[in-house]
Amino acid sequence: MTMNRQMACTSQGTRVIKESVFGRRDSFQFYALTVLTVLATIAFLLSWFRLEAWREYPVMLSVLSVIALVILGNAQGRWLLLPHMRKPRPLEARPGWKVGVVTTIVPDIEPLFILEKTLDALVALDYPHETWVLDEGDDERVKELCVKRGAFHFSRKHQPQYQTETGLFRKATKYGNYNAWLHEIGYERYEFVTAFDPDHVPERTFLSQVIGYFEDSTIGYVQAPQVYSNQDVNFIARGAAEESFAFYSSVQMASYGLGYPIIVGCHNTHRMCALREIGGFPPHDADDLLLTLLYRNWKWEGVYVPEVLARGLAPAEWYTYLNQQRRWARSLLDIKLKIAPSLVHNLSISSRFMNVLHGLTYLHKSFILPIAIFLIAGMLVGGKMPKVLNAETVMTGGLLLVILQFCERYRQRFYLDWKRERGFHWRAGVLQFAKWPYLIMAFIDVIFDRRFPYLITSKVPGTTRASLALWPHIFTLSMVGISWGIGLSIHETVPVEVQFCAGITMMTTFLLLVTEWYGVPRST
Repeated sequence: MTMNRQMACTSQGTRVIKESVFGRRDSFQFYALTVLTVLATIAFLLSWFRLEAWREYPVMLSVLSVIALVILGNAQGRWLLLPHMRKPRPLEARPGWKVGVVTTIVPDIEPLFILEKTLDALVALDYPHETWVLDEGDDERVKELCVKRGAFHFSRKHQPQYQTETGLFRKATKYGNYNAWLHEIGYERYEFVTAFDPDHVPERTFLSQVIGYFEDSTIGYVQAPQVYSNQDVNFIARGAAEESFAFYSSVQMASYGLGYPIIVGCHNTHRMCALREIGGFPPHDADDLLLTLLYRNWKWEGVYVPEVLARGLAPAEWYTYLNQQRRWARSLLDIKLKIAPSLVHNLSISSRFMNVLHGLTYLHKSFILPIAIFLIAGMLVGGKMPKVLNAETVMTGGLLLVILQFCERYRQRFYLDWKRERGFHWRAGVLQFAKWPYLIMAFIDVIFDRRFPYLITSKVPGTTRASLALWPHIFTLSMVGISWGIGLSIHETVPVEVQFCAGITMMTTFLLLVTEWYGVPRST
């Protein structure tokens, strides 16, 4: 390591100043809504636990109570993060730093026209830098493109030392591709590196808006939000975007305020000596999340910049989206259940809380939905349901829902592009319903330690093979339909409320299957 790099890792430079996102008016509104939410929640819970149905249906009401408490607990956990939101005060990037900008390509899977657009933007970035394409295929077309655009080309294809079955240089993985370049070139040549997915096109000012934060010698990485440019293609792409709005605004800003901004693999910037100290990109499908934990474990801090500095492509087909979600969930669960326990002991209590909340927020609905569906099927067959709707529960529950909607609208004020992103995100709800079987499968994968090849998510419509990606929902449709038929055949009547829930479930499932068979309509 050169003297310059030693100084970059040990010198005490300017500190990044964290500025509160809340103003005085924001604080007043937040605490007023918090008091109303707490009072409404207490009123609802008191009415709920006073129900006479507890005597006859203790197990069923206990299950419903757990579902309600998980939903309320997760919502309140995210709500209470809001006062912790911080944004960094901009720091100007001084000249003279050695910066490498890299992107990867797998020519057999990722089309060159996507790389071409990204490469044009990378080369044009305003801060002096060198641009690299890390080519898994050592493709002549990629080499020619690099020459035309003024970028450097690297490939590990014919270097067996960087083509291992496991570990840092595992073949056919993005992290293996990055690590090969780092060891061969990056560590010795650059002080900072910015890594981009090939579909993420940055603004020209990207580097100048992130590099300055490294004046603070405690900063190991800088993260900007992932935003989709194709979210109007259809409701899958729009729904995938809706799922990300809260995370890349209030959650990430609060994570930054608590010292725990989460690295996202689409694009991120690293101090080379920090990245080298923690061992490079870790050998894991969720290398970005694990990288975050490693930085924190080695006492490196991160910065989250809540500005749209680059735009990428969201999955726009069921097969692509659902298998991406299974891979993400499997990787997240593997880290949370098997790896994180050995790393979080060095984290603060607030960082541990963020670690738990991150996993719960992503997964809780996919465990609640199948439980709810089985409850509906059971009540259809049994021909009865606990009487949970009376004047008191309807009034207190309705009031709580109204206040929670006010809270949600308030939280949406902090979205990155709130005028475009606010509203009722029904598409995200449809995607939550569609993917729950895949997230359950991901949980089973982790429990039984199933290993799968590293997969690249295709972002171009029509490039994935035809498949019945929604086939698990045929089971849902059949189970609810058969249960409904049994209930009507053996009972004089089935409660209207249960039939209504069954009808909504079957109609939603059927419409999902229709989009699989006849194509996904454009987003509206």
